[in-house]
Amino acid sequence: MDFSIPSGIPSDIANELVQLKNDYDDGLLTDKGYIKKREKIYAKMTQNEIVGHRSKPSISNTVFSDNSYMTDQFSLNNIPIAANDAHLASATNDGMFMQQHMAYQHQHHLPHQQYQQENIFERPMKELQKPLDPRELPDAQIERFDNLPSILRHRATTYQKETAIMIIDSKGKEVSSISWEKLYLKSEKVAQQIKNKSGLYRGDRVCLIYQNTEVIEFTIALMGCFLAGVVAVPISIGLPIKEFINIMNDTQAHLCLMSDHVQKHFEKINQNAQGKIKWPKGVEWWKTTDMGTYQPPHKRADPPALQVPDLAYIEFSKSPTGELRGVVLSHRTIMHQMTCLTTVLSSMTGYNGKSIKRSEIAITKFKNVLLSTLDSRQSIGLIIGILFTIYTGNLLIWTAQNSMEVSGLYANIITKYKVSILLADYLGLKQVTYNYQSFPQLTRTYNKKIKVDLSCVRWCLINALTIDSEFHDLLTERWFQPLGCSDSRNIIAPMLTLSEHGGMVISIRDWLGNEQKLGCTFNKPLVDDFGKPGKQSDLSEVFIDKHSLMTNSVKVIDDRPHPVSAVDSSSQNSKYIRVGAFGYPLPDATLAIVNPESNMLSGVMEVGEIWIDSPSLSGGFWGLPKYTDAIFHARCKDYEGVLDLEFLRTGLLGFTYNGKIYVLGLYEDRLRQRVTWYDQKMELEKKKESANSNDQSSNNPSLTQLEPPTEYKYHYATHLVRSLARNVRQVSDCSFFDIYINKEYLPVAIIESPAASPTAVSNTGPYKEVDMLTLDDIASKAFKTLESLHNVRLYCILVTPPDTLPRTIRSGRSEIANMLCKRRFTEGTLPSMYAKFNISHSVSNIPRGKDIIGGIWTPYISKLRSDSLNPTAERQFSGLDFRDVSIDDRTRVPLTDFKTIIDILKWRSSNQPDELAFSVIDRSFKEAKPLTWKKFDSRVNALCSYIMDKSILSPGKHVILMYSLSEEFIIACYACFLLGLIPIPIAPIDTGSRLKEDVIALMGVIKNFNINCIFTHPEVESLLKSKVVTHAIKNYNSLAALPKIKNTAKYTKAPSNMASLNSKIAKWQAAVNFRDENTIALVWLYWSPDHYRIGVNLTHKILLSMCKTIKETCLMTSVNPLVGCVRHVSGLGFLQSTVLGVFLGSSTYLISPVDYSYNPMTFYLTLSKYKVKDAYITPQMIKHAFKKSKPKGFELSDFKNLMIAYEGRPAVDLFKASSLHFAPANLSSSSISHVYTHDFNPMITSRSYMSFDPIDLWLDPVALRQGYISIVNPSTNSDAIHVQDSGMVPVCTQIAIVNPETRELCKVGEYGEIWVCSESNVLSFTNGPNGPKDAFIESQFQAKIKNGNNDYTYLRTGDLGFLHSVSKSDVSNNGQKADIQPLFVLGKIAETIEVMGLHHFVIDIERSVESCHPDIYKNGSCIFRCSDFTILVVEPKVSTNVSALVPIIVNRVLNRHSLIVDVVVFVQKGTFPLSRLGEKQRAVIVDRFVNKKLPIARSFGIYYGENHMIKLIKEIEQVVGGQLGDHSGSCGNSIVWTNCNADTEVSSMYSASAGSYPLNDNNFGGLTEL
Repeated sequence: MDFSIPSGIPSDIANELVQLKNDYDDGLLTDKGYIKKREKIYAKMTQNEIVGHRSKPSISNTVFSDNSYMTDQFSLNNIPIAANDAHLASATNDGMFMQQHMAYQHQHHLPHQQYQQENIFERPMKELQKPLDPRELPDAQIERFDNLPSILRHRATTYQKETAIMIIDSKGKEVSSISWEKLYLKSEKVAQQIKNKSGLYRGDRVCLIYQNTEVIEFTIALMGCFLAGVVAVPISIGLPIKEFINIMNDTQAHLCLMSDHVQKHFEKINQNAQGKIKWPKGVEWWKTTDMGTYQPPHKRADPPALQVPDLAYIEFSKSPTGELRGVVLSHRTIMHQMTCLTTVLSSMTGYNGKSIKRSEIAITKFKNVLLSTLDSRQSIGLIIGILFTIYTGNLLIWTAQNSMEVSGLYANIITKYKVSILLADYLGLKQVTYNYQSFPQLTRTYNKKIKVDLSCVRWCLINALTIDSEFHDLLTERWFQPLGCSDSRNIIAPMLTLSEHGGMVISIRDWLGNEQKLGCTFNKPLVDDFGKPGKQSDLSEVFIDKHSLMTNSVKVIDDRPHPVSAVDSSSQNSKYIRVGAFGYPLPDATLAIVNPESNMLSGVMEVGEIWIDSPSLSGGFWGLPKYTDAIFHARCKDYEGVLDLEFLRTGLLGFTYNGKIYVLGLYEDRLRQRVTWYDQKMELEKKKESANSNDQSSNNPSLTQLEPPTEYKYHYATHLVRSLARNVRQVSDCSFFDIYINKEYLPVAIIESPAASPTAVSNTGPYKEVDMLTLDDIASKAFKTLESLHNVRLYCILVTPPDTLPRTIRSGRSEIANMLCKRRFTEGTLPSMYAKFNISHSVSNIPRGKDIIGGIWTPYISKLRSDSLNPTAERQFSGLDFRDVSIDDRTRVPLTDFKTIIDILKWRSSNQPDELAFSVIDRSFKEAKPLTWKKFDSRVNALCSYIMDKSILSPGKHVILMYSLSEEFIIACYACFLLGLIPIPIAPIDTGSRLKEDVIALMGVIKNFNINCIFTHPEVESLLKSKVVTHAIKNYNSLAALPKIKNTAKYTKAPSNMASLNSKIAKWQAAVNFRDENTIALVWLYWSPDHYRIGVNLTHKILLSMCKTIKETCLMTSVNPLVGCVRHVSGLGFLQSTVLGVFLGSSTYLISPVDYSYNPMTFYLTLSKYKVKDAYITPQMIKHAFKKSKPKGFELSDFKNLMIAYEGRPAVDLFKASSLHFAPANLSSSSISHVYTHDFNPMITSRSYMSFDPIDLWLDPVALRQGYISIVNPSTNSDAIHVQDSGMVPVCTQIAIVNPETRELCKVGEYGEIWVCSESNVLSFTNGPNGPKDAFIESQFQAKIKNGNNDYTYLRTGDLGFLHSVSKSDVSNNGQKADIQPLFVLGKIAETIEVMGLHHFVIDIERSVESCHPDIYKNGSCIFRCSDFTILVVEPKVSTNVSALVPIIVNRVLNRHSLIVDVVVFVQKGTFPLSRLGEKQRAVIVDRFVNKKLPIARSFGIYYGENHMIKLIKEIEQVVGGQLGDHSGSCGNSIVWTNCNADTEVSSMYSASAGSYPLNDNNFGGLTEL
């Protein structure tokens, strides 16, 4: 978007521009509206002849993507909207011209488009091509009849027994024929049946379904419809059944005419289908082959009355996007077309003024014979093959296209029947010609009785969209002339037809003259050594400059090209393109060359879209008035305004020269490629070579400064296909198109090659059959060939087996449909075997940040970002609600006066001995025997007595507690607390698929913590002593063994002598300074998804502080019980199930995670029955509840706080799903709370008791990659990242957002690392007495903010986020507004990657990858950095054609995240490493990839890594900045080339899992970049 205000313009224009920008910033204008209004302002300035001297943006701006955020004057309102994936699917929209025009309009925000707009006032107005006027038809006899049925009736009378149509098979035998009389009588019979028995009215539609060989039957049915006054709807039998039904529904047809073969075909399909075909209701099916002939009442009876409607037939054809559209043709249009064609064909000198049309009244012996190989059911095959035959009264001989493959047959048919007019296409004629070239005697001796003689041929009509001039030379000199046709050059007549608009002819060579009436300028013929200037009626050809054509202009080099054999074709191919002309437009047609994007008449000798108007053209589409107006009634304009003419938009791109039409290809077949630094480099090198060859000085100004380039270069698919087929032998066919990626159009090629077909069935795998090296060589040659010959730098090539690309039918032949290929390419459904990319030469908009080496956290970039924000912006830190006292709600006793949780337990057991302390709920929702405070204390004493008397433990020793959640677990915990032992709770071992990793983890804990004893209960004891576990331990280490296992469930009775017991306990406590603040009381072990261990030490003081924080934040009391369920060995789960009940004096109900897995409703029934107010769950628990059961039979209206704990960014979709799922239980959505938890602090923020739903923000990903926070509207930015808040800080906690490298507070408008100052922070982590020591304690647990308050010590979480101030209505305070400052967590630093100076969150990239195609598993991708490569690992659902997924993945990541992936790896299905909770095991993936242990199915190299990209950027800087003048500063500042890497402390601290159990260096591989 251009918001600049040029200098030197009038003040009123400047004020309008300022107001326009303000309207856009306020959201009053869309992008398109802003651009349109800005152009109007400049147009007004131009009309006043005011030319502003505007500053030109740097050409270097073309290679910048995200640097708009690096300007010194940064504004959050000026962030451009990123392009979205809608451009990838533009081919799926209706309307070829509309979709292309909309895609074109996105170019307005591109730098080169801005360059062109800014210089438009400095260039003079170009001369426009005026429309070509009609030449007018010469005077002819007045037509006696106004419709074909009337002509057919008279021909049946005049030429009764004369053959009208003849069918010849592929053996040259006449299989069927019909006379004019029979043709009419059979048609009349069909008409009478329709009139008398169908119940149809005049103008109703009737479908005609016949095989392509049933020409006579089809003609009878067609003319029967005309005679009956109904509208025929021809349908090809090759269409899918679904499209048959769509056509019937669209036309509301209630009658279908068909042959016997077609009826049997449908019956066979109906039998083979799973269910019967559901045809539209009320449709009748008639076989016309059984109807017989019409018998008039008597010989002299008048024929039946004939009343034809306006419409004759509706022809359905597929648009370039593959959608069926019906074109309506009236009887008047047909007659105009027939008259025009008759005039044109009769103008040939060989007819000597005679009309090609025979009289309908008097018998004319002379007749022409027409030989057609095109499909007679549609397009030009129907118009000339059937309609023109009936109109002219000549003989039609039809033979199938495969007849042309039989050597000699085609020429012998021409000779035998003395054919004067041929109707064919290039493909068939090439087959005939090449067969004759290879084996000429097969043609000459095909029939020894008949000598081949082609002198009878007067016209060779070739249906085509583009001219193959070189084949014309071959056809005339190597086939027609040797076989007796002396005037071969005059008979070749390519026809420009509109197959998508009814097949009408719009141009063909003629000898009518009157060229002066066209109103165009005729250039003098160019004369060379090879020939003389030609006549106007000649089949014209020109050589045009290839380089000029790339800029959309035409530069004619030679208008009399010499034959191919007379020149070195290779030298010509590199500079010129040979283009042939069809001829003048039809004599009654008006033709214009129009810019398809602006609807302005194109300039003289410029390429544009061909628009035409003629009485011979169709009136529009059937049932599509919008597209009829847009395409059939289009209006163009010149400098004076809109012309008073209406045209049909043909969709063909071309130009006119000397009044003749030259077609380059279809609109959708034109490729656009931005002019980039690479073009400038090549141009510069060419100029230097030219200067050196001419001994020019090296300081020539022309060498050091290039003229401003155009924005795009244009290429045409037909030219590229021809070059590729000639130069790469293994290419059988090809499709070209461009896609809009990363704010530019990039060309793509899909190649069909026999090398991609499996040669034989192999048992070694589907990809062993194809030689990938051969496919790579084919792709490489294709890249080089097109770049050297056409300067086309392809972005991507896919290689597929032959005949696998989508095709469309044109005149009975299937041709590759580029738009359908594009659609399937963007859908990832092509049967591709190989994919190859050419990023460095094709992608000009290379994404990068300001400091591509140092990244976004370097001091310079951090300062630049801070300075660009509002100078008055506040620093990001939360308030601190410090509470040093927490009061028991019953006794008003300060709980903070107690030193340990044991002291509180003793106090509870003495003050409320008979109240319920703990109780277990089983899966049947039955409550076990309750445990009162007194009994619980007694059980704890009993276990203490056993430990002191029988155990080998001593004070201060670590002991493993391996229990499922139960009373025994809690008793064992408090027994260890009481005796000064350090419990390490561990979840029971999984004896399933995770047994190996659980055994390794358990043995590591035993070794590092010097474990001598494991406390457990009977269930786990039997598990540990089972053969499965024992065997697994032996496999781990043959010498390893478990320590002693103690079943604590047996010890339930306390000794009678409590005084003695207390005395022993006191001695154990004294040995470890039990009440000292620094004495370790507990070890929590966390396990990452990769099963790496993180251990933290907790003291009694920290344990009580955590309880105090939760109690005061959640307003907990002893009245409401608690429920413990999952994660009972650490974090919030441990606090909820084990400690909080004691601290509060409330009852705690325990539900085993196994029971929850079996019946989740047990948990929610417990919440409802016991009036629980607060509960802790995990996202996995919620998702499991969604799958297992529906809420019924309980009420949660009194429930206030369902805490869903996240260790990172909350799942935005889970909140909504939870609200909907529990809505039947009346759970308020505001009761669902996000909690941000961390290994080192179980509750950093919480949404508990916030009276409103989570705050939704959508962040601009472009800003986010550079460290900024920019909130956008998701309706205008589809790529925006959706985040929800994690709540506010609890009591006694402060959060600061800090730059992780400079350690300075971040401003509002940027994000940083989350630092936490809280009483609940743990002081250290541990690997055990025997484990390795870690030196990160001071830096991570005792961090200080630079220039901050040194009294505050912070915990560095390693997570990125930001604080965002909002104002919300507080329901609890009468709806008054309250200002709050919630925290938004973005993700872990360990799960981000920095590439080319941009910061990416892998979770966002992976979500994009997993959603780009249904064949990719959800949670089945992982992106990471390895060395300087960006690796993406994907698990596909399929094992074949995975190469088709590669472009989809690469394009999605590049388009949405401005990241070029270097390697895409597909792993075998079911081998993607996931944890038991379904989380990605990133470190495992990296470790296996580096050590070549990842089960890779296929891998694809996309680029060469970041170092190569950096070299490329430096080269761009040299070319653009150093060679093209002073263009630096277009993006505010130039790139910073620093050698500083990210702070080693930061990069190493968050490399994998700080404080985790260390692995070998090799195990991490490239993980440090994560």
